[in-house]
Amino acid sequence: TLMAQFHQEYLQMPRDSIRTLVMSAEKDAVKRFLSHMHQSWDQLQVETSQLQAMETMTAAFIHKFPRVTPELFVDLSQFIPFMSVSDIMNFPASLMVNDSVLTAIRDHSSGMKSLQKKAFVKRLLQSNVVGDVPTWPPYFVSSILPLLPYLPVSCFQQLTSQQVRQRRKDLVSCRLGALACYLDPVELGSYVQDLAVSSLLWQQLAQCMSEGFISADGRVRGSCSFSCLLYLHKVFFGTLLSFSYCSVLCVVLHNLTNSVSFLLCACGALQGSSQTEDEIDGTTLDILGPLLPFLDRESLAQVDRKALALRLEEIRGFCFPKEALRDIAALLTQKDLLGEPSRWQVGDVEHLGRLVFSLTMKQINTIPMVSNKNNGLKQFFKNILVPVPSCADIRGTFPSAWSSAQLSRMSQEQLKQCVEVFGQDASLSSEQRHTLWMKLRQSFSPVRHLKADQVLALGSVVTEMGERELQDLDITDLGVLAHVGTLTDWSPKKMRAVILGVMRKSKLKMEQLSVVELAAFGHLICGLPESFSSTCSMAVVYLREMSLPCTEQQMEALTSCLSSSEAFGPVNAWGPEVFTEIGTLAVGLPDMVLSALVQEQMEGITPEAIALMSPKKLAVVFSAVQLSWLTAEQAWAFTEKQWTELDTEQRHAVGLARYEGDVLLELRGVTSEK
Repeated sequence: TLMAQFHQEYLQMPRDSIRTLVMSAEKDAVKRFLSHMHQSWDQLQVETSQLQAMETMTAAFIHKFPRVTPELFVDLSQFIPFMSVSDIMNFPASLMVNDSVLTAIRDHSSGMKSLQKKAFVKRLLQSNVVGDVPTWPPYFVSSILPLLPYLPVSCFQQLTSQQVRQRRKDLVSCRLGALACYLDPVELGSYVQDLAVSSLLWQQLAQCMSEGFISADGRVRGSCSFSCLLYLHKVFFGTLLSFSYCSVLCVVLHNLTNSVSFLLCACGALQGSSQTEDEIDGTTLDILGPLLPFLDRESLAQVDRKALALRLEEIRGFCFPKEALRDIAALLTQKDLLGEPSRWQVGDVEHLGRLVFSLTMKQINTIPMVSNKNNGLKQFFKNILVPVPSCADIRGTFPSAWSSAQLSRMSQEQLKQCVEVFGQDASLSSEQRHTLWMKLRQSFSPVRHLKADQVLALGSVVTEMGERELQDLDITDLGVLAHVGTLTDWSPKKMRAVILGVMRKSKLKMEQLSVVELAAFGHLICGLPESFSSTCSMAVVYLREMSLPCTEQQMEALTSCLSSSEAFGPVNAWGPEVFTEIGTLAVGLPDMVLSALVQEQMEGITPEAIALMSPKKLAVVFSAVQLSWLTAEQAWAFTEKQWTELDTEQRHAVGLARYEGDVLLELRGVTSEK
């Protein structure tokens, strides 16, 4: 088809060209393109070599629309497997509870990575609408079924036995999957003994192990003995032959680093083997792999010391439960291994790596190089405590998970390979972005020579450039300017610097700025002087989906032109459709205007606008009567800080608005029989 041909041609383009093309296109045209792609997706094919191009295209589409609506998300749903974690985390929290959105996520869950599912769960939990886990109604639990295994352990433990039990059929039919890994040991034992489901159950347990979404609190819940491993081998292979056959099972287990609590849970239900070994030799250690730290104390005592010493380099990279460190330290300091720390040499410490920190501080202080305050050893300890990530490490995690100190020690080569990954992570702190720019400046200076694709790749790191650098930066291309305008965390001075640079390079005066250029400024429009309101015309309407970082005075200046005869006319004559049209810009309406709104007008204010109002302003301008007119969606948009500022009467009004009609009945668990 024609759409398939277009799609393939786009994917053959260089990645920077894809990004520039999308960012410079008209929004309506992009929406139509997405809608057509959504309808004809089944006819399109994505080859393995095109995955990176798809990721670039997906990021560009998302960045094109600062506020993704449920309708737009559905059109974007075929791109879910290609979405970056940082983009998922920037979706509006309210979007995550929309039925259409949850359906789209569920339909595409099979193609998603674990990190993507974890990100969707994290964003879902940040929504004020979902409430506490034990209050989740059955229909909601069903709607997020593919995401349930990725809930944080603290949340997962709040699921009631009724909520889990109601999904038993899903478990048996293998649709619930990893939920089996969290069953109570007794209940897990009952499932294993059920011949009708045990085979499917073990397949699911193996899958959840390999995907690594179980918590690492194993030894808190119980230790896994050596005999338990043998018993698992018996369950998998039907008969207990030589222990080496267990290596087949451990091929799966080797993928684990912090996901062994399933195994410990299973051990609690499957104790029964009396087989023991006099000594755990090197071959067995290789089979156990990262499960070694989760053996109980008695089993650890059976480990061959020489075999352990030969494998220290590998073992020091394992994930150790806190309780296991004491046992490991006891092994390391035995005479037939390394002996007393007071006799250790530099080579011993280097060989142990971070395992040194399994010792007590008293033991560490007896190490000769520590007591002699050797500077080289101090640097060695610092290197252990603060590992330096590679670009591969950054790509495999949230970039913002690495401290500024760690980022500052990355090599230029590794940093340059990951520029785009850093640029797309909106959760980076100002300190992290500043550290990155201080390092990257060597490769990207002078900034006046930066090309459009380089600016786009830097993403949020651009906000840490100096004011002079921002003025020198050439972002007159509307596509690049629009992208930079979507960035947040600008200081007022830096926003002003960007605008001055754009105006100087384009040789324009304030009054000469067109609607298109003003709209492209995005968040940067807050860097314009308040006097510009006389020339803003209707450009501000293009910013209706943004959370602008403007002061109240700037917001009032922005919205002042909306009540002109050339725009919507006097506010008292506005219908609800006008309030919906101006979106978040309603935040800038004067207090007196907001206080005078009637019910029909109140119903037009978007939930996003309500959430952006300052808590004090919202509590002052809206009476309890006005708040009682809100729809359920509007009422649920209140932030915790806004709720705190409301008086008792206002809270009562918002509470009634939240639970109106069928929503009230469903969320309170009131059945039709009642």
